[in-house]
Amino acid sequence: YGELSVGDTVTSSYDNLRRKALRNNHTGTHILNYGLREVLGDHIDQKGSLVAANKLRFDFSHKTGVTLDELKKIEGICADWIKKDAKVYGQDMDLSVARRIPGLRAVFGETYPDPVRVVSLEYSIAEISRDVENPKWRKTSIEFCGGTHVPSTGVIKDLVITEEGGIAKGIRRIIAVTAEDAQEVTRTADALAARVSHAGRLSGSEKDAALKTLTFELNNADISVLRKATLKDELGTIRKAFDQEIKAQQQAAMKQGIEDAKKFFTDNPNSTLYVTELKIDSKSMQAILTEIKKLEKAAYLFSVDEAAGKVAHANVLPAGLVSKEFDAKTWAAKVTEVLGGKAGGKPDSAQGVGSEVAKVSEAIKVAEDTLNQRLSS
Repeated sequence: YGELSVGDTVTSSYDNLRRKALRNNHTGTHILNYGLREVLGDHIDQKGSLVAANKLRFDFSHKTGVTLDELKKIEGICADWIKKDAKVYGQDMDLSVARRIPGLRAVFGETYPDPVRVVSLEYSIAEISRDVENPKWRKTSIEFCGGTHVPSTGVIKDLVITEEGGIAKGIRRIIAVTAEDAQEVTRTADALAARVSHAGRLSGSEKDAALKTLTFELNNADISVLRKATLKDELGTIRKAFDQEIKAQQQAAMKQGIEDAKKFFTDNPNSTLYVTELKIDSKSMQAILTEIKKLEKAAYLFSVDEAAGKVAHANVLPAGLVSKEFDAKTWAAKVTEVLGGKAGGKPDSAQGVGSEVAKVSEAIKVAEDTLNQRLSS
């Protein structure tokens, strides 16, 4: 990259856009530090931090997780400082004098120069210096800091906490974004909220698929911790109601399926076989087959899930029709030749799942013909 020599003339410069973002996040860190102390208590000590162009990270001492209610209060304090558009001051002070300022924040164990640069919000260093031990300084953010800052807090525009968690015993970490990055995560959260609302108006398999997709995306979304928790609650409520609705539908379909099967054999007392297609889950299918088994009759049931591209099928055989040459597994194997997939089970009952959704009618005919041929032999 070239060489430098003593006496060379150089021009120093920096990336102004990056520096602007760093200023926002650095002052945002000071405001966050203040909010943490106000909500969680004076035991909060800084244990590390990162000021990057796209986020700020703040590690602090605290024995328990920060609750959503506490995070809401902390974000609210940060928002109040930003709305206030308080001026940010920075000036050197004698180290021994600066240490006497009530509410002063410094990194525990850090060695500071003398004089030390002090950064404050709202009150100038000159004003603080005239009455160093005034308790009102406790109501603002005052820190030892040599970094770059915004001229006033309103420049930050917004601060959104996107992550909170433990990183070690007694150490918590908060990650937040400011300014345009905060606005971007808010837009992302708004878009997810609109999709959650839309998913609640869907039905059937379309709703189920939308809820699964949203659950995955929401878990991985880089948005406000508070918004994420709210959206998860909303999604959970929709999912619970949907699952209850599906359960009720399946129970009704199972009950109707049992009644239809019994009616079929009542109307056709000489018939041995009942074959039909139903819109039910595998659990309901087995419940219907259990009732048919009590009648000592044979049955083959099919259920198509077009969205998943699958066909569930199951059968039952009375003991009198089970032999070494033919049983429920043999019967299911014939149907599997048409539907594809796999099947298995016991001599008196078998089940399988195929993928040839368009061949259900053919499979039903094969099920009927296979048993009828067995009965006539």
